[in-house]
Amino acid sequence: ETTPTNQASSWRNPDSGNEYTVTPTRTYANDSGPCRDYTTEVNIDGKRETATGTACREDGKWRVVN
Repeated sequence: ETTPTNQASSWRNPDSGNEYTVTPTRTYANDSGPCRDYTTEVNIDGKRETATGTACREDGKWRVVN
């Protein structure tokens, strides 16, 4: 939530070794609160995948809406 737009946040799962990077690409507000478009890059067993989506904060929790 606090990562600036276009700045990546990465972490590695210590149990599986899988790596994840999420980059918020746009931040805006709708009627229920803040929303963020994002790109997620996942590296699982040496295979890289990329996905995009949108999440919005509703009732204090972030929910994927797209």
